[in-house]
Amino acid sequence: MDTLSLQMMNTNFYIALPKGTSKEWKKPVEKWLHYVASEWSRFREDNELARLNQLKIGDTIAISSLLYDCLKKANNYFIQTHGLFSPYLKKQLEQHGYNQSFPFQHAENLEKNDTGTKQSPIQFLSNHTVLRTDEQQIDLGGFAKGYIVEKIAEWLQQETCSEYGMVDGGGDMNIWSSCDKEWTIGVADPYKEEEEISYIKIKNGAIATSNRVYRSWKQGNDTKHHLLNGQTGIVANTDVLQATVVTKSLCDAEVACKLCFLLHEKELQQWLGQHQIPSACFIVKENEKGYWIKGGGKIHAS
Repeated sequence: MDTLSLQMMNTNFYIALPKGTSKEWKKPVEKWLHYVASEWSRFREDNELARLNQLKIGDTIAISSLLYDCLKKANNYFIQTHGLFSPYLKKQLEQHGYNQSFPFQHAENLEKNDTGTKQSPIQFLSNHTVLRTDEQQIDLGGFAKGYIVEKIAEWLQQETCSEYGMVDGGGDMNIWSSCDKEWTIGVADPYKEEEEISYIKIKNGAIATSNRVYRSWKQGNDTKHHLLNGQTGIVANTDVLQATVVTKSLCDAEVACKLCFLLHEKELQQWLGQHQIPSACFIVKENEKGYWIKGGGKIHAS
């Protein structure tokens, strides 16, 4: 295997293709990842995302085609989920104490005066231009990671014509195979990442995992995590510890993962069916053994 390993965005990226791939692919992939890490981070005040967030209501700005496409996709999911999934929660995350890069264990108490929103704070115009219509601010978070993993996988398949390959961004993966190659992917224990509690055999598709254990912290006496209800701006109150979703599109999988923490299982299955997203979900709850949900039924892990 010809591989590339990088650490950025607090994430380990791993890309694998067959040996003997003729096209130079590593430098373009590194360039894409460095761009996203630098220009889409909400922890910087001098990048492309910051300029968009600093835009005054009524003003417009032209942004890169890649950010425009990512943001438009995220906004489409915002509409489809009636705001439950939201890329517009930067202020709310900061008020819950997530105003610094991980890892950290404690955050100061801050005044909370921002709720969620069911209205998009931007309008998408032509020529990669957006209009600011509201004060809510953008944080693409894990969705951006899944988006760029999917984009890199699409580019590699098109440009290298590799029979198989994998792009893995911290457990969020896009995988393909046009030959006999089949991938076996382990599902990590939410408390012990080095241990696996289930596995997935897959040739083509996408896998996303969300976990509220790792990205959690104390704010005063309250335990907080990074998964917020986009309609309320409040930390998701759920007994789900970890969710893994397997489907065709990594962007679909990223959003479905988030919904595992925000919807009851029947509501989740209804949403997936309504939007024609065939999937399998592996759910781990507090004090319960993990189980798969497929076709509306539970299958307990062996």
